[in-house]
Amino acid sequence: MEIGTTVKNQPQTGYFSSIIEAGTAACRLYGLSKTNVVDIARLLGKSPASVYKIFPSKAAIWDAIAGNFFETDLCFTPSAGGELTSAASRLKETALGQHRLMLRARHGDSQMFDLIVLAAEGNWPSFRDHLKRLQAYVAELVATGIATEEFAPRNVDTAAACFCASIISLWDPRIIGAVPVNHNELSPHELASFAVAALRPSSPGEESMAAE
Repeated sequence: MEIGTTVKNQPQTGYFSSIIEAGTAACRLYGLSKTNVVDIARLLGKSPASVYKIFPSKAAIWDAIAGNFFETDLCFTPSAGGELTSAASRLKETALGQHRLMLRARHGDSQMFDLIVLAAEGNWPSFRDHLKRLQAYVAELVATGIATEEFAPRNVDTAAACFCASIISLWDPRIIGAVPVNHNELSPHELASFAVAALRPSSPGEESMAAE
C-alpha cells in the first residue's frame, strides 16, 4: 500500500484529529481489513468526500492513525526522577519499557498492533518517524553517559544507531508479532544489558584482547 505524505488543508487540525480518532475506533471495531473511509465518515456524521478533503487517500489515513498510535500508546515515558539515575539505567529502562508497550499492544490491542505491523512492513512515514524519535532519545542518553564517563567517548549518533540496531527485536512489531510466547531466545533484560554494556569503557584487559 502506497502512503501519501501530503495531507490537505492542514490548518483544519480539529477535523484532522477527529478523523484520526474515528479511524482508530473503526479499526478497533471492525478490524483494519474491513474498515473503509465510509465507516470512518459514518462515525463522524460526515460524508466520505469531506474526509478526502483532509487526506489525499485511504492509505494516508492509515498512516496518520498509525502515527498517532506510535506517539501516544507506544511512547514510553521514563519513570519520575529519571534524571537522578545513571544514563545506563535510563537507557535500559527505555529499551525494556518500550518493549513492554509493544507487548501490551500485541496482547491487548490486536487490531492496532496489526496496523503498526503493516506500517513497519511498508516502511510507512509513521514507522520511520517512530524509530527516529527513539534513536534521538537514545542519542541523548548516550551523550549524557559519555559526559559523565559512564560510556566510552565515541560518535554519539553512530553509537545510538548501533544500540538501536542491536535491540531492534525488542521494538520492531514485525519481530514481536512473529516470536512465539514460549521461546528460548535471550530474555529482553539480557539483550538490553548486553547492549548497554557495549557502550561502557573497555577495561585494560579487554583492550589487550581486542588488539590481539
